[in-house]
Amino acid sequence: MYDRLLKHIETDNILAVEQFGFRTSSTTTTKASYKLIDDILNALNNKLMVGGIFCNIQKAFDCVNHNILLT
Repeated sequence: MYDRLLKHIETDNILAVEQFGFRTSSTTTTKASYKLIDDILNALNNKLMVGGIFCNIQKAFDCVNHNILLT
């Protein structure tokens, strides 16, 4: 089932290109980092102002009320 679902998702381009996790040959620590750095460098090269706000949401799912989520 997993293989069929994954093939469907990849063949029909269901996930956005910005979705780095849960994809074959893609991790948030590599591709997402490269994309962020590329966007920042492009903005700086175009003499645009660059700022960032970073939030650590690593444990965010632990705070979700699972009863509400399942409903």
